[in-house]
Amino acid sequence: MSERSFTKKPIVSYILIVLVSTINLLYSYGCNQQKETAQIDIRDGLFFIHDQNKLFSGKIVDTLAKKIIEYEVVDGKKNGEFKISSLGGSVEMVGEIKDNLNEGQWRYYYQNGQLESTGNFENNLSEGKWIWYFESGKIREIGYYKAGKKNGDWTIFDEKGNIKRKLFFKDGQITNDKEYNKEMFT
Repeated sequence: MSERSFTKKPIVSYILIVLVSTINLLYSYGCNQQKETAQIDIRDGLFFIHDQNKLFSGKIVDTLAKKIIEYEVVDGKKNGEFKISSLGGSVEMVGEIKDNLNEGQWRYYYQNGQLESTGNFENNLSEGKWIWYFESGKIREIGYYKAGKKNGDWTIFDEKGNIKRKLFFKDGQITNDKEYNKEMFT
């Protein structure tokens, strides 16, 4: 009997060592996977690591007014995708930022996930064609911007797709406005 208990002790010890080592390894791996958080200061439009004179680079995820705000910061400036979502995860707005300025296509969504509007920015100003939609997905309005001001033809539709109103803008001012009568479409 003493031989049997002698041979079982190294096996049990070996199993315990492997088990403890595995648990320790998994625990340390899990700890390393935690996201790093940092306090950030904003000075002169740049992001700095709190109480340091070092520019921050990394991803910012924060909540504000029951919304989740996510964006990348590179060398103290917002750069890359900018996204606002509900706490439930539904995307409400998404676009690109370059050197703290809105650039390229931006999309805005209704709470049900349906596209609400889409358009472009150049140097933080609305530029080119913008389209707004009803929650049904049908086009509500189409218009154009130039350097952040309404410019050119703007068309407003009803839910059935009929033209309700046409406007013409020059440098943000209406130069022509025509409202269409409902009877024209029945």
